[in-house]
Amino acid sequence: MKRALSEALVAAGAPPPEFWENDLEMGLEHVCAMLQEEDRMEAWVDKRKGNQAKVLLKNLGIPPGASTRKNKEALRSCNGQILQYALVDYFGKRKSRQAVIDVALRILEPEDSDECRAGEDYDVKSLLYALYRRDPMSLRSVFHLDKMHKCGFARMVLDKNIRRPEQPLAEFLSAAFVKNVLREYDAERTDGRSSELKDIHVDAERCTIFIRRAERPEMIVGPSGVQHGYRPEWIILSFHDGGKRVWIASVSVAVPLQIANRLAQAYFRQPREYLNESQVVTNKQLERLFGLLRDGAIDDLALVELTVASSPLEGQPKLTIAGAEGIGNAIAQFERQVGGLLSNVDHIEAFRVAYRTKRVHLKLESLENVEDGFVVRYSDGKLNAKERKQFEEYMEKEHGIIALSTEKRFK
Repeated sequence: MKRALSEALVAAGAPPPEFWENDLEMGLEHVCAMLQEEDRMEAWVDKRKGNQAKVLLKNLGIPPGASTRKNKEALRSCNGQILQYALVDYFGKRKSRQAVIDVALRILEPEDSDECRAGEDYDVKSLLYALYRRDPMSLRSVFHLDKMHKCGFARMVLDKNIRRPEQPLAEFLSAAFVKNVLREYDAERTDGRSSELKDIHVDAERCTIFIRRAERPEMIVGPSGVQHGYRPEWIILSFHDGGKRVWIASVSVAVPLQIANRLAQAYFRQPREYLNESQVVTNKQLERLFGLLRDGAIDDLALVELTVASSPLEGQPKLTIAGAEGIGNAIAQFERQVGGLLSNVDHIEAFRVAYRTKRVHLKLESLENVEDGFVVRYSDGKLNAKERKQFEEYMEKEHGIIALSTEKRFK
């Protein structure tokens, strides 16, 4: 089946199976076996919306007709050509909507992205079809950016503020150099695992490196029996501020930090290490925020859960109060009838706020030798990259609260 599939893709001018299976991590034989079931492709065409059918016809060099029905009829006559777009459709399942839009707006011409609109918003499937027409490799960018939107990042800073070299970090971190660093790192660890550089993305704010590495032994059951190998881990190193900061996303704790340290040491030409970032927010700032939340005085933020480690109830038990619509009034009533919950910030362990359409969990982290203040950390994996930036900027600008991720990395 794989040979026939490869020939079908090549005949249609599509990338070979290696692209779909390795770069996009799609189980191609399973997907294609499903798509080649009787009437499956016809049913797939029937499900295309009006603008999707138009974009597909444009991709195939066929002028769209006046009606969606006629456009679908034209698509049915291109069965061999549309298989690749069914694969694109399958690839897009459960991908971050924001990731697709971000890549599309960066790569597509405005007139092409405008053709993919559905009312005031974008139709994600149409955007994927247009991206694939422009360059199939752009799906790799969607694949990688999707991971950035769906995982939390440990925020780390260099252990010492030093002067940056004249050569920009993005220029220094060439693919050849990073691959060599990864080879040397794998050789020194001697654990049988390999690190593969998958992409380096540079924009105005950061230089981001995507690495796929074997993490831990795992097996799969296939037609020929059990196959042994390693579960892949994606490591994302996003360097900011010319390398003085790095955001790390990974499953493992030590490996990504060790790789980031090696890259930093090579760039700054001296032994350097990244440490977990800590920014202290004073008790006074927190007391003000909690007071506003209790009184319902903030339009964009509502307190929906509060956990105190020591409550004013008999025996000072740990107490959690939660409510989907907000708990400000409930806390005010509790404080009038029982005792203070927000008057002593030292007793507050964690809280959850409703910010726009999301629920964001935050906790207060104490530091040694710091008596008046805490580090405020939040679970950033619940927000996509755009939402994280908006939330952090909002909390700092409007309330003076610097919110950092709960993610941390250690050697």
